[in-house]
Amino acid sequence: MGAGQLAPKTKMAEKPKDIEKKDYDLMLKDHPEFKHVISKKNWEFIGYSDKGTVGYLWDLWAGNIRKNVKNKLWKKHGSLAGDCIELGLNKAVIGVGAGSSFNKNKDVLKRVVDWDGVKSWKDRNFIIVASNHQFKPLLNMGIIPDFVIVADGSDVVMDQLTKNIPDKARNVTLLAGLHCSPKVLRRWSRQGRDIRFYLTHTKGLDEVFEEETKLKADRHIILQGGNVINTTWSIGLRYFRSSVFLAVGNDLSFPLKNTMKEQRSGYYADGDYSTNAKETGTGRDEAKSEKMWMSFNLGKRLVYTNELKTQYDVSIDPVGTTYTLWVYKTWLEANVIGMQTKSDVSYHYYNCSEGGIAGVMCKDDSNEGLAKESNWFLMDEVCKKWHTRTLEDAVGEFLKAKDMMRWGMQPGVRSATDLVVNL
Repeated sequence: MGAGQLAPKTKMAEKPKDIEKKDYDLMLKDHPEFKHVISKKNWEFIGYSDKGTVGYLWDLWAGNIRKNVKNKLWKKHGSLAGDCIELGLNKAVIGVGAGSSFNKNKDVLKRVVDWDGVKSWKDRNFIIVASNHQFKPLLNMGIIPDFVIVADGSDVVMDQLTKNIPDKARNVTLLAGLHCSPKVLRRWSRQGRDIRFYLTHTKGLDEVFEEETKLKADRHIILQGGNVINTTWSIGLRYFRSSVFLAVGNDLSFPLKNTMKEQRSGYYADGDYSTNAKETGTGRDEAKSEKMWMSFNLGKRLVYTNELKTQYDVSIDPVGTTYTLWVYKTWLEANVIGMQTKSDVSYHYYNCSEGGIAGVMCKDDSNEGLAKESNWFLMDEVCKKWHTRTLEDAVGEFLKAKDMMRWGMQPGVRSATDLVVNL
């Protein structure tokens, strides 16, 4: 039997009956750094959400995995754990989401791509990964991303990925969960574009994969963060080996408006709410959620000292969010802060989603605590790997680090990542 292969199994993989969740107090004992990052209430809600995912989506995802193996898409395109390994060494990944804050950074992103995108791959500084929703808006701006990422198991993303896609995007590769819609993936493939697959860590899906392919699942599994930009961060670390990530448009929230019509049209940067609406999409209609949190806004200071990192006047404003988006926020923050204790993982996360809620923390999430402005802070204060920046400043810091390394100004430094924190 070949390397990476498994002996045939006789019992068919089944939906897991439950998901184990560590007790909150035990979790804090193992990870005291999570205090003020994850409250007990939110920890318990994440556990409930995980159970809901298994309960409602497991059958669809497992069925899609079986179909994508049987229809030969897996065999034709293969895994991220192949030719994508180390694709991003000494490059930064820019994950481009569809949140409304994208519009604050789109001109900077266009300048970066126009300058960097024409270089040979070995000389490139940035890898551009677009969410499925943001694929066509980027193309309309003249930005051809290197990759598009999709995590949805339904057909609702069909038009976003396959309808009226210009020939100039023929070399864009789709990063897709093997659990994604076979119809969408088959049409993308038939249009002549490539796919690289990953597996989610959802309990039981590894058994489905191994049953269908007779291969071990471990090397193909990523820690998926719910939404596509969080998942892109995981892929950048695990496969691209890119240790600097810049998140754009990963708001995990939406602006509050006077009317529901305005709120829906402001949910995404391009105003297209069709995939979220009841009549044309998933029906989740998340813009109707009444849950709120604080977003951050960055104003430039005219004078600042680099030692104190006070280049911004930071303000906070209320925005809308949902319990699902809240899980994505908490997952991201917990994993970024949790991994900083691992000596073998070198990385930096730049949050360039100004107007979003990622990284905006509160010491007390009771109603009384939330009302006190002094309780609010940015995650930069408790995590040295997290950097709240404008996209322009994040790009500048990364390029400065690469220049210092290139010209030997920092003897013994192995990568640009080692320099970022000291700038």
